[in-house]
Amino acid sequence: MKPKGPSKPAARTTAPKAIGRKVSADDVARMAQVSRSAVSRTFTPGASVAPQTRAKVLAAAQALGYRPQSASSQQNHGRPKRAAVIMANLFSPYFCHMYAMFEDELRQRGFEVVWRIVSDLALLDVTVSDMVDEQVDGIIVLSAVPGAAVRKKVVAASISLVVLDRQDVVEGAALVWIDGPEIGRSIAQLMQKEGRSRPAAIAANPRRLTELQAFAHAMETGGSAPCRWVDTGWTYENGITAARVLFAGEDRPDAIFAASDYLAVGIVDVARKEFGLRVPEDVSVVGFGDTSQSRWLSHATSSIHLPLLSLVQTAVSTMAGRLGPNVAPPPRIWLACDVIERETTLGLSFANNPAAIPQYAD
Repeated sequence: MKPKGPSKPAARTTAPKAIGRKVSADDVARMAQVSRSAVSRTFTPGASVAPQTRAKVLAAAQALGYRPQSASSQQNHGRPKRAAVIMANLFSPYFCHMYAMFEDELRQRGFEVVWRIVSDLALLDVTVSDMVDEQVDGIIVLSAVPGAAVRKKVVAASISLVVLDRQDVVEGAALVWIDGPEIGRSIAQLMQKEGRSRPAAIAANPRRLTELQAFAHAMETGGSAPCRWVDTGWTYENGITAARVLFAGEDRPDAIFAASDYLAVGIVDVARKEFGLRVPEDVSVVGFGDTSQSRWLSHATSSIHLPLLSLVQTAVSTMAGRLGPNVAPPPRIWLACDVIERETTLGLSFANNPAAIPQYAD
């Protein structure tokens, strides 16, 4: 356990010098030494905030003469803007991290946030339709695509719809996601520099994922064996099961791209503990998400870093920019990602030393 450092100074409660402009929530956050979202939650009825944090925020707000924007906007402009965020993949570790980011971004833009969790994709269209009936101004859907009929209902109601998903084109919705094809090509290039020739791609419905498609295509175009596809889930246990299938035969893969860090960690464990394989000398493994699991010291898994904040900011700004009737076609925005190399790929130590790259007879 780390020794406790000096305690943080208490928030100032005396009024500072005049700011010379309208006091903002950021001013309150700085004075109270809390996050911007903590200020928003303090002045949002029913929102969860620690008593100590609430006291600090209220003291700073009183000292600065701060008036919450939501109260004045409702008084001066009638009904406040509302945005619905619908999360459709409960197994995604990075979508959970995006919750607070969406709260912050939407509230800073003056939106009330309506959250909906869809545990069964069969209920997605019903949930989106309900949001239309509740007359929200915008809808953001994570990791799923509403059906064509309900999308038409959204468009007819002049509601701005943004989908965070890997689809190429979704009529009636703006698309925001990462550049999957470029990611796949980058991973293939990394594996080819290592001398790999037996690729495998692992995910739930893996052929739907553009990054895995591009990885397989680039490897095969470069002369590798046909890519092996494993259709499984996203969890650590799914990674274990997939690895046992892949490593059981003689033609074991030496270049594995897994669509989640959970999968990658499970694959690494089975490779080392059950088959005695060396990672990365015998097989390179790359995960997806750059989550905390990829940074475990016991595994140090190479992974794709998702620009979560940029995805959130782009989704929110796209939605906010398309409120009301809109004749312009909805955009498709793909963001770049970085490959984070750790200890499950041969990595940069081999990049400038071709003689050190393992050579294979096949």
